[in-house]
Amino acid sequence: MRTVLALVVGVAIGVVVWWLGASPPWAAVLAVPPTAFGVLVTRLPRATDIVWSPPPPPPDSISSAHASTLASRLAEAEKDPRRYRERFRARLARLGIEASEMPGPDELADRLRRVE
Repeated sequence: MRTVLALVVGVAIGVVVWWLGASPPWAAVLAVPPTAFGVLVTRLPRATDIVWSPPPPPPDSISSAHASTLASRLAEAEKDPRRYRERFRARLARLGIEASEMPGPDELADRLRRVE
């Protein structure tokens, strides 16, 4: 409906330009740009349309569970250094993290407890 209205306004512009003294081909040429702009505007979505989306999930749900699990495993690894070397360092190496740059298991567990 809005597109038809834009086309009607374009024809009206052409008629007014013709009535003011332009020849019919020139009236049509002068009416095409405003008509095209009107049709384009009617086809675009409105900037004020409301987009309904749910709120983001709370940040404490899954991240704190992972941090607490990892902190408890690092606390266990602190008691057993072989386990830290075999399991955690190998997994960090697969992720591309240099294990020598990482803090020890006790300090890492302490940092993860602060994240919770």
